[in-house]
Order: sequence, then C-alpha cells, then structure tokens
Amino acid sequence: MDPDTEDFLTPLPGQEWAYRLRDESPSERVQVLALHQEARRFRVEIRHLDGKASGKEENVPRGRLKVPWNEVAEYDTTMDGWSRLKAESIDKNESSAMWAALELVIPSEVAELFVAPVDDALVVHDQPALETLTGQPLSAFQAKHSWIGYDGKPCLSPLASLSVVEMACRKNPTPVLDLVMAEEADVREKSKRGGTTEDWETRKPVETSPRYEYEFYVRWKKPVHELLRQWCGYRSVTAHERLLAAEAEVNRLDVLLAWSVDCIRRTNESTAEAIEKEHEEDRITPYNLRPVPQRPLEPHEIPVIQVPSRRRWPR
Repeated sequence: MDPDTEDFLTPLPGQEWAYRLRDESPSERVQVLALHQEARRFRVEIRHLDGKASGKEENVPRGRLKVPWNEVAEYDTTMDGWSRLKAESIDKNESSAMWAALELVIPSEVAELFVAPVDDALVVHDQPALETLTGQPLSAFQAKHSWIGYDGKPCLSPLASLSVVEMACRKNPTPVLDLVMAEEADVREKSKRGGTTEDWETRKPVETSPRYEYEFYVRWKKPVHELLRQWCGYRSVTAHERLLAAEAEVNRLDVLLAWSVDCIRRTNESTAEAIEKEHEEDRITPYNLRPVPQRPLEPHEIPVIQVPSRRRWPR
C-alpha cells in the first residue's frame, strides 16, 4: 500500500487506527474519540489502547493516524521496505549528477526517479529495455542493493539507482559529455563577465560578479561534472575530447587554406582553382570514411568505359 493513501481516509469516532509518532516509529493501536477541524487542519482526539501509554488520551495532528488498524500489517510491511531504501541514501552531488544524466541516457518510459516517499529511488517500468541500456541484468543491481516491489514493478534504492545510471553513462557517454562541455563553456563566460541569478524574495534577476559565478561553480557544479566524467569512463572522456579537438583543428585549417587560396589567386588563378577543387572533392567525411565491401558485379552492372582511339584516315 502507498503510505500516502491514508490522506484520503477519514477516521471516525469509535474506530481503531494505527498511530505513529514519526514515520519511522512503530505503529500503535489507538481509538478515535473525536475529530476537530482548525482552519484547514484536522486534529484528532485519541486514546491509546496498548503498551505503557494504554488509557492515555491525546489531541494529535491528523497525519499521525496512518491506516485503520485492520490494515496495519500491510502498512508496516510497506514502511519497512521504504525504510530499507532510505537507508541506502546518496549525497546532494550524487543526486544532482544522477538526475542530470538520467534524462539523457534512460527514457522516462523505461525508468523514473522518485522524490517521495524516498528521494532518488528508481522505479523500473521496462526491465528488458533497462538491461539493454545498462548492459547489466536487473538482478545484478538487486543482489547488491535493497529494492522493493512498488505497484507490481521493481523499485531500487538510491545507491542502486546510482549504479544503474553510471552503467548507462558508460554505455552511452556522448550526450552526457556534451552536456558537461556545454555547461562548462557557459560557466567560463560567466566567470569572466558575471551573470544573473533570481532573487528568492522578489523573483527578479540580479546581476552577479565573476567571482560569485566561479565560486558557485566550484562548490556546486564542478563536483557534479567530475562525477559525470567518472561515470563515462576515462577512455570515453579522452575519445570525446580528442574528437572535439580534431573538429576544431580541421575548422582552423579550413579557414587557413581558404585564406591561402585567396592569396594564390591574385597571381595564379589556375593553381588556386585546382587547389580549391581538390580540397572540396577529396574532402574526408564520415560517409566516405566507412569501408564499403565490394562484391562481384554482373555483366550488366559493369559500367561502360569510353576509351579514346586514334582516328584512322581512309586510304
């Protein structure tokens, strides 16, 4: 049972309910004496029926009454499960990195993160698809970490969720590394010229100094970026950075060659045109870089080649 379903039930005088002082406290059997409404809040007068507090009457918030007493066993089982997941919590930087990466590597129809009752728990909608994205069977995560069944689906602890997202990043690092590079480029500009932030009281934009932007990055953004790079793996990070460097270098050389051809054209038009033509026609792209397997051609597939011959004069 969902622990929030008790909000839709109304305790009535004379009924026995499960009472918890806190969410993690044990359930106690109480009897409802009266229900009072104060503005939009409800309070309940109860009498304890078991233990040392037996016979004691209290006026308590409505939220401390969880479920009717005949449903307490199922409720306690559910809450014990959530407690096991909550025990495997993660820190803020890990949580931020996980949420940022999940949107890029795991579609919401495959798996989703919770924000309540246990933050950062992952409910799996499509197990085969998730195993394809991570390259690992779901049982491998379940064997190492806590999990429960939620609405007929596996729900993994925050630590298990972190492992799932890390494996997905390792399998598909490019979108994650693109995000990190884009955010770092934005921060680089703000660290030079400053930026803007929203005032939490007025909701109006407020200008920030370069020092503020840099310190904010070091404290909040940099740990998340380092985690994301770590999850993608050293070889993926290196290959991605080499690819970006190669693309930038090709663009630089392209501009340099265009300038050189323009200079040559001033004195030798034909040479400039030949260089420019060869540069364009022999350009290496992903399409002509791929090896194309050749096969034997049928006679009708063989192209006709025109061979010029010397003209013969009639005798």
